[in-house]
Amino acid sequence: MMYGTNSADSKEIRKQLQSLEWGLAILDEVHVVPANTFKEAINAIKAHCKLGLTATLLREDNKIDNLEYLIGPKLYEESWKDLVDEGFLARVLCAEVINPFIHLSQLK
Repeated sequence: MMYGTNSADSKEIRKQLQSLEWGLAILDEVHVVPANTFKEAINAIKAHCKLGLTATLLREDNKIDNLEYLIGPKLYEESWKDLVDEGFLARVLCAEVINPFIHLSQLK
């Protein structure tokens, strides 16, 4: 299993992480777990329970379905629009700003 840098420090950290038995592993941005590097890492860590969090449960390679095998089934989903309406997320205001390109030769 190879992931990340292969310095002596990182190898020692990997060894320590793999030797422990974790009660709960909390995985933020869990949509990246189906990627080979992350998949190897999550399979190497012994955890009784895995909790995955993400705001973007999407992948362009259609490997998102692999999360159920790697982490477990989705337990909860909330609409971002509902979270905005309920005051948990800020309302978004988008504005177009046009900035004409000035070539470096025009600067004095």
